[in-house]
Amino acid sequence: MTLTMAWVRKVGGVEEMVIASDSRLRSLGAWDAAPKILPLPRGDAAIAFAGETDYAYPMMIQVANSISFYHGALTRRQPLAKLKGHLIRVINLMLDQLKDVPANLKEAPAAFFLLAGYDWTSAEFKIWKLHFDASIGRFTFAPARGWGGDGNGEKVLSIIGDDVGEARAVVVEYLQRQGGIRPGAFDMEPMRALAYMVDSERHPSIGGHIQVAKVYKSLQCVPFAVRRNGGRSLLGRPLLDYEESQTIPTMNLDY
Repeated sequence: MTLTMAWVRKVGGVEEMVIASDSRLRSLGAWDAAPKILPLPRGDAAIAFAGETDYAYPMMIQVANSISFYHGALTRRQPLAKLKGHLIRVINLMLDQLKDVPANLKEAPAAFFLLAGYDWTSAEFKIWKLHFDASIGRFTFAPARGWGGDGNGEKVLSIIGDDVGEARAVVVEYLQRQGGIRPGAFDMEPMRALAYMVDSERHPSIGGHIQVAKVYKSLQCVPFAVRRNGGRSLLGRPLLDYEESQTIPTMNLDY
């Protein structure tokens, strides 16, 4: 599976959305080059997945296609909150096209998505988890909410994938290292937790290269090249020595 997360980061008066994931697929073995974050062509959001790739990859690609070829979605005339409904309908329509599944293989789709971005109509960063609800036999959504209490309502984080409970506990541990959990939004504590989980040998389904994208209030979704452990990667794939770009920023992760 994987570990994928999105959170609202605030440093000083500057807010941004951060989406991050590992890059491991486990079917042929441990394949550490899988793109799990897809910036959407409208620019104000990204979608990321965790779970079974048989479901997740076709759905995620068709979600992006549906935006590219639907003018209202592509031009952001359809705001992010409305786009979420459109994407759910696209995913469920795809689910309806699945046929000839052997009875012994019929199970609830173990695919999860995060839709994260900036909603220009409410001037807020938003995160929704898109997941299959067995009680209705359809994909639906759940919004990410602040932690609440003691000034922590600004801490907005959603995590999907394997060992989510432990990942949250590691986030809390990094927060507490600052002399107690401070009020206000996250900084890069979730990223540190992701790096810890990627490096831990106790989580064989989580690993490989960390991939990152950010969404800004300027309605831009920007993937980052990641420099870590002496190498560089982009959206989960190691970069070749000659792959330099003036248009892709680099994030140094020394943890």
